[in-house]
Amino acid sequence: MKKEEELQLEKRDNTISNADELQSLQSNLINAKDSKYIKLELPLNAKFTKRRLTRKMCLCLVFIYKHYRYSENVCETDYFPKKVLLQYLINFPQITSSFNDLLYWDLITPMPTSSSEVKYKKGWYGITENAIKFIQKEIGLPKYAFVYNKKAYEHQTNPYYIITDLIENEDLNELLKP
Repeated sequence: MKKEEELQLEKRDNTISNADELQSLQSNLINAKDSKYIKLELPLNAKFTKRRLTRKMCLCLVFIYKHYRYSENVCETDYFPKKVLLQYLINFPQITSSFNDLLYWDLITPMPTSSSEVKYKKGWYGITENAIKFIQKEIGLPKYAFVYNKKAYEHQTNPYYIITDLIENEDLNELLKP
């Protein structure tokens, strides 16, 4: 029991609550030599589209998560066609229309088809660890993504959402039932 308390204290000590400190840490990660976090250069006068994480997107994500959690012989590393992932929402096109925007928050990932070059199988997606943690209320996500050429280049880190900001806790619990 004592180790669990120490672990909780350790986690709390590693939490960053100051927005300036978080911004500084992110800049250091991006600009560090040999960093895997690369901020791509944009063409001059590139215009961003500001996208917002919405309730519709979270509803899509819940049904994707349910597919992974309750379907037989399915692993987190499996990929499925969009039709399969959203099969229970087929009669709700107003919800499924925002499915592809989940990519901007790294909640779904396209299926790679080559190990040596960036190629994806059209219409096939998988769930990410971020999506699972977000659904399980372990992490929050930025409210806004700045998109250029169908890629997220930046996120506004303050404010952020946890899933219960977009789907009431009781509704979420009901939706997550098998």
